[in-house]
Amino acid sequence: MINRELHDAVEKLRFAQIDGYNGLPENLFLLISGLIPIPNVDLLITNNKNQILLTKRNDCFFQKSWHIPGGCMRFGEDFETRIQKTAINEIGSNVSVDLNPLAVRSVFRGKNENQPYANERGHTIAILFNCKVPEDYKINNKGKNEDDNGYCKWFDYLPDNFMEIQKVYSDILKPWIL
Repeated sequence: MINRELHDAVEKLRFAQIDGYNGLPENLFLLISGLIPIPNVDLLITNNKNQILLTKRNDCFFQKSWHIPGGCMRFGEDFETRIQKTAINEIGSNVSVDLNPLAVRSVFRGKNENQPYANERGHTIAILFNCKVPEDYKINNKGKNEDDNGYCKWFDYLPDNFMEIQKVYSDILKPWIL
C-alpha cells in the first residue's frame, strides 16, 4: 500500500503524457532504472579482420573502461530499430545485424554508493547481437581523446580495463580474451 503523497505523484506522471518512444526525461529514466531492470541491446561489432569495436565509457554510473556499445530500449521499439539507433549514436554508422541474439543476460551491477540514489542504472536485461560494420567504415572520433566518453577503437583482444559487468559475455568473447 502506498501513501497518499506517492499515489498523487504517480497520478501526476500518468497525466503528464510522457512519450516513452522518444526516451524519457533523464531524471525519470534514472528513477525507473533504480526500481526495475532496464532492457538494453548490446552490439558485438566486428570487422573482416575479426577485431572487436569497443567504446570508452567514462561516466558516473560505470567505471572508466572499454565496453561493448549498447543502448536502452524505448517503449514501442523493436530490436532492429534500437540496434540501428544505438549504432548511429555510438559509432556513427548503421550495422548489419543477425536478429537472433547471441546471448541474453541479467546484468546486476548492484548499488553504486558514489551516487545519491545507489540503485540507479544498477540492473539491466542485456541482449547481445552480432553486428558488422560496412566494409568502408572508418572510425570518426570527432576530436575526442581516448579517455573521453564515446571514443571508439578496434581491438584484437579485450583490454585489461574492459567493463567488469560485461564479462557476463565471457563465453561469447573467448576469441578476444588472451
